[in-house]
Amino acid sequence: MDSLYKKYGRRVREKRVKINMSQETLAEKCQVSTSYIGLVERGERKPSLLVLVRIANALNVSTDSLLFDSLRHIASSNKDRIMMMVNDFDDPQIDTTFEIVNQIHSYLKKDVPKIDRVDIDQILND
Repeated sequence: MDSLYKKYGRRVREKRVKINMSQETLAEKCQVSTSYIGLVERGERKPSLLVLVRIANALNVSTDSLLFDSLRHIASSNKDRIMMMVNDFDDPQIDTTFEIVNQIHSYLKKDVPKIDRVDIDQILND
């Protein structure tokens, strides 16, 4: 089977194991059989779009995070680069990143001049 499906399946398994969910529970939430989930995780079965979305919802992740290492994507902007960096973070890392970005965002929206790199350290220490 295509390595695209193997990468997707590996990512599904990693996310499932990370949250201590069994294949049986995932299958039940996705309304498919346990053997089907096993086939998907091994890259031996091509999930439909509906099942792909159900798996993402059951794992409480975005479809992007399941497809991330399967897609060939070249960051063309800083926004893309940030998304690629954050895409593979776990929940505590996402929370920390959000807090940092939120502080920077509120600081930048205060009608103040653009900050230097040195100022960022000061903001983060406030």
